[in-house]
Order: sequence, then C-alpha cells, then structure tokens
Amino acid sequence: MLLALFIVLAGVPVSGRVVDAESGNPIAGAHVELIPERNMTVTSPRSLDAITDQNGRFVLEGVEPGHYLANARKAGFAPIIDPAEMPAVDVIEGRAFTGVEISLTKGGAMTGRIVDARGEPVAGIIVTALLQSVDQSADGIRAFTTQMTQSNDLGEFRLAGLHAGRYTVVAAPGPPTAFGQPAAATIGEVLAPTFYPGTTDKDAAEILTVAAAQTVTGLQFSIVAIPAYQVSGVVVDDAGAPLSGATLMLLPESHDGGGIMPLFGRSDEAGTFRIGGVVPGTHRIVASMPTIWTAPDGSGVIGASGGGAGGAGGVVATGGVFIGGSGRGGPGVPPPWPTTMPPPAMATTMPPIEVTVGNADLTGLKIVVTRR
Repeated sequence: MLLALFIVLAGVPVSGRVVDAESGNPIAGAHVELIPERNMTVTSPRSLDAITDQNGRFVLEGVEPGHYLANARKAGFAPIIDPAEMPAVDVIEGRAFTGVEISLTKGGAMTGRIVDARGEPVAGIIVTALLQSVDQSADGIRAFTTQMTQSNDLGEFRLAGLHAGRYTVVAAPGPPTAFGQPAAATIGEVLAPTFYPGTTDKDAAEILTVAAAQTVTGLQFSIVAIPAYQVSGVVVDDAGAPLSGATLMLLPESHDGGGIMPLFGRSDEAGTFRIGGVVPGTHRIVASMPTIWTAPDGSGVIGASGGGAGGAGGVVATGGVFIGGSGRGGPGVPPPWPTTMPPPAMATTMPPIEVTVGNADLTGLKIVVTRR
C-alpha cells in the first residue's frame, strides 16, 4: 500500500516588493525575511524568507498570524539596521497580507591599502568602518561598527554597503593562535590597532565623509608596531594544587571599536601559563576549566566558581559564579548526556579579572578556581 503524505501549509501568504529608495526601481535578487516580534513562537517548519524576482516582487507562503518586521538585503545596498525603518507586517489568520514595500539605499564604499613601516603590504589585517553618531545620553560622539573586512595579499581592502555618514577607519591584527592553544611568547613589537591616516590615538583619526553610492578611494596607511610584553602566572584550585589544561583568555579593554581580538593561553602540568604579545593597557582575563562529572551513578559533578588573581605586590582581585551543577537543575538528577562523555559546559572565572600591563612583563598572577 502506498502512503501519500500531504503537507498542509498553515498561515497566509505575505507579498510585496523591494525597490531602490532613490529611483523607485525594483531590485531583483534581494533577500527578504520576516522577523517575528520578541517572545513570539513560530511553529511552522517553513522559513520566513524569499528572493525577489526580476520585478522586485516576493511572496512568502504559510506565514502564521502575528506581528513581524520586514527586512531585505542586497549586495551594493546599505543594510537596514534600524528596526524603525523596517515595514511592520501584522498577519491575521485567514487574510493575505499584500503590498509590503521595502526600500533600500545604495551603499557607499571605502577602499585602500594597509602597509608596514617599510611600505610593504600587510595581509590578513581586520579593517573596520566605524560610523560616528551623536550620543544624546552622553552628550558626545559614539562610534558604531558597520562593516568589517580583511586585507588581501596585496594589503588591499574594500568596505562596501556603507550608510551615508561620517566614519573613522581602523586596522587591527587578525585572529591570534587558535582557541585553547598555548600562546607563544612574543618578544619585541606587535601590530597595534591603527586609525587612518596612521595613528593609535582615536582622537587623532581623520573623519571621512561617505555619501550614498560614493566610493572613497586611496586610503593607504601604515599599521603601527608597538612594544609587547608577557602576562604569566599560575592556575590553582582552592587547595593550592596546580590545574593543568585551564584555558585563559585575555581581552584588551577598548572603547574605540575596531574588532580587537583576544589572546589565549593554556596552563601546563604545573599550572603555569604565559600569554605573549600583550600591549600596555588594561586587560581582562577569564580562566576556564571543563566541568567534570564524577559520581559513578551520574548524580553529581565537580564544577568551578570564580577565583582571584594576584600579581606582583600582592594585589588580589576576586569574583566568580558557579557554573557546574546538575544538567537538569537539581542535585541527584542525572545529566541529559552520557556520563562517559564530557558535558557541553565550561567552569569559568566570572566576572573577568582585571589586570594592568605597563612597560614591562606582568608576572606572578595567581588565578584560583574553586572546586565544588
């Protein structure tokens, strides 16, 4: 006997078109999506997206009743980032929703080249466009990351799809050593986040004005190298025993944007760690250990809470949150995965520990992870 499977589409169709905000011409090949309001549960298995045809039109079938925002994106056009600019779509059961119109504005672009102090191209540099915006609450200027890209083998970069506005451009080193791998010691200098036209001071950065559909070219500048140091210490438990295999993440504190990447290290069998390539300034460190299930009947765990860090001179910072515990929220309840497998959780020192690096290596840090 042949069994026939019929799929009944719940909901109603939603249709409309995507147009150029300036000319009103249809935009073909735009990706359209409906964004459900917060806390709205969508039970339909169908995705709420579509691609516009040659006439800029789209149809979304089987949309469930509820409140949505309509958004669209297309290469060469600035993305809509303000929800207030997205058309509202209120879907009522049994009634098709038509006439949705989404307007996109042609984006601007900036192109340039990253070089070193000798004028040689530098590949793999993260280049970020920071849109300058007036902060009414703080009565000042805030910078928002709008686009990021990476320099190619010729040091060239292109930032496209930019909203009209005033920008600063910052170049920063690419991703460091893979997560969880020991960071090699770096002696001498490292590349630092550098603002166009070639300064590490954000207040000295040149403001660039970009209009819709305009391409600003010729932004060549040298990324600055500055002295780098090491941060080192030991990770122990509350009894003072060294912890091997702890992963440490050091994140520079920055209010300037620019995609600054964290640095990583890992403790060895003696619990010691070192993180190289650290520039002067304030940083935050998080140490994490895998949560380990210990009871043979699967009823308990060894977790970890935060600890403290002490540097030269006896300065201690403390704080932490217990991350371990039962997989289902109570003691004596077995975890929802096999006890022979590591659970998908990490015990982490929280909040992060703050350290300040001057013009020398920072040694003697002590990070305590408390077992429970």
